[in-house]
Amino acid sequence: MKVSAHHSRDPLTFILSILIFLSVLGAWQYTQQAVGIDYYVAWVAADAVKQDNPLNIYDESSRISLSSEYRKKALAADAASRENMVTKYVSKLYMTASPFLYWVIGLLSSGDYETDLSVWNFLSLFSLLVSVLVMCRLLAYSLASSLAMLLPLVVWFVPLLADLRVANVNSFQLGLIGLILWLHSRDSNTRYLFAAGLVTGLTVMFKPNLAPVALLLAGGWVVRRQYARLRVAIAGILTGVAGAVLVSSWWMGDSRAWIDWLLILDKTMGSTPREASGNISIMTQFIGALGPLGQLGLALSLSFLVLVFLWWGRRANAPAAGEGLNQNREFIENTLLVAMGALVQMLASALVWTHYYLLTVPMLIVAFRPWLGLSRNTAVLILMKRVLPGIALLGLLDTVIRYLFNIEGTVYWMTVSAISVLALFVVGLWQLRFPDWPAKTGESPVI
Repeated sequence: MKVSAHHSRDPLTFILSILIFLSVLGAWQYTQQAVGIDYYVAWVAADAVKQDNPLNIYDESSRISLSSEYRKKALAADAASRENMVTKYVSKLYMTASPFLYWVIGLLSSGDYETDLSVWNFLSLFSLLVSVLVMCRLLAYSLASSLAMLLPLVVWFVPLLADLRVANVNSFQLGLIGLILWLHSRDSNTRYLFAAGLVTGLTVMFKPNLAPVALLLAGGWVVRRQYARLRVAIAGILTGVAGAVLVSSWWMGDSRAWIDWLLILDKTMGSTPREASGNISIMTQFIGALGPLGQLGLALSLSFLVLVFLWWGRRANAPAAGEGLNQNREFIENTLLVAMGALVQMLASALVWTHYYLLTVPMLIVAFRPWLGLSRNTAVLILMKRVLPGIALLGLLDTVIRYLFNIEGTVYWMTVSAISVLALFVVGLWQLRFPDWPAKTGESPVI
């Protein structure tokens, strides 16, 4: 990303750059103290496959055997090593991720846990930084505004701190979302549209909680009656899905691994761990326990609602004349659909941990984007583009509010996470109903 001489002389940009640099160093130091509980489970699964271990990682008895085997290996290591310490927190290996995710873990691992965890943490931070800056750039943020958006995420954003602490995959998912949006920003070329579909398919197979993203993108083409583009996008998605299945099946030596995983997934979606375990699912709080079919139905219903608002917005606001303006509007719509797809999985799933809320970042960036000019509805614009997103962001930051009111941690995070996601979902629906464009080069946006 090119930085102009004007930006380099801007004192605000310079100060923010220094603060970001120091904050990233602090985040890196934070990762060096964390043992990576979630990463350890995936690392053991990937390492067992790479070592041609005959045990099936999705079989209950095999997981018990692997847990004992790798615990002995870890305890034999240096007592101060993170591989040794992580066994104090992981008493049982819950291997519920997709074969493709384990293939990615295996591709990046060397067999040395300490080294592999550091590499994973580095890539997680890198994915976060790049994806946020790319999304901000695509949505016409200035460099200073982009850094100002990034700073609270790195320093105080609770979902990121949780993701780095347990070394989960949400930062990687954020990076994949950034890549999808970048490809969509260039999709006047069919190859980019196919590539965007390909990455979307791989993203869903990496972790299926982002399946609503693929569904909403496909629905967007239908609403706009762009069936030729829909076919290209679906071809890319199916290619990504097929590629993920084939490469991971070959790696695991048996295509049945995907069937075993689907059975595990069905069982996992049917469980509803209590809040004490860290589960702060919004759906469970407000609706109660829903089985896999109930969660699927809720996700489809929310996705349909999003597409209705897209249709409503396009019907009430005819696309402007000019190919460039239409492409710009289409990109904003796709960005909103991707961001809303990430929110749908948080609203419809019975299993949501704190680090999952890292996927609110795309909607925060879309919601806070610059807009042009003022109107008689300025108060509504401020409410929808600054106040509600500000409340959502504040709720997900590690601030002194909880301590001032002496609110118990679990109750507090259950409450603020629900408020934040619901506020962002309302903002997303409103922006689909009342669409606008990002600022173009040379114009002065309202910040």
